[in-house]
Amino acid sequence: MPKVRVLDQQSGQTLFECSIQETEKAYQFAAQMEAIGLDIKVLVPTLSQTLSQSLGLSREQQATYENSLDEEIESHGGSCCFDDIDDSKKALN
Repeated sequence: MPKVRVLDQQSGQTLFECSIQETEKAYQFAAQMEAIGLDIKVLVPTLSQTLSQSLGLSREQQATYENSLDEEIESHGGSCCFDDIDDSKKALN
């Protein structure tokens, strides 16, 4: 099962780990660690990582899947879903 991890940026050590359902706890812990001066990073698994793990894909299959997603996203630059024209310029047209 994918886990949310809180890492110390300097050492790379995992300081806290919890399930995705408890993500808020990870952010609360990170805030406490930052308050005492640690440089913290919160790693939350992406949807594609969670799906890959739940399907039981091997590391190689996961990498292939991630690469295919990246290629798919890159091939949709300027797609119909996003308008590259600034809203202030639309008013002039």
